[in-house]
Amino acid sequence: MLEILKIQPLIRNVDLSDANIMSFTLNGLPAKAINYGHSICIGFVFIEKKMISDSVVHHISLMLVALEDTQDFALQIERDYWWLWYRHTPDERNSIDNERQRLSIELERIHSFIQILNSFEITINAPEVRISTKRKTDAHRVVS
Repeated sequence: MLEILKIQPLIRNVDLSDANIMSFTLNGLPAKAINYGHSICIGFVFIEKKMISDSVVHHISLMLVALEDTQDFALQIERDYWWLWYRHTPDERNSIDNERQRLSIELERIHSFIQILNSFEITINAPEVRISTKRKTDAHRVVS
């Protein structure tokens, strides 16, 4: 399975120093894949821990569980970074070419998903804004 992964066009800087673990970059994002035989887990550095609040991680975690398309995703903290993990299970009925194309589409979706999550983090962490009305309202409390 790692063989199919390493020939993907978005993947660079491949390191296969371990038989079941591959380190690489996906469009500049540090990443790694672990082969479990029946599936592979692909992890991407999502964001530095100090750059995201616990409440944002809470919202993202709930979103990953709630949406059917993201139930194969998980967050993990490793050292000072949050990693986004994706489980890819190959369909044995597919040819190698079809599986390669399917994985390529998934990698593009993951990259886009990380960009969406990063924009979500910026929105949630927006500074408090006071709205001028007769009663002062904290806009941050309204959306929380």
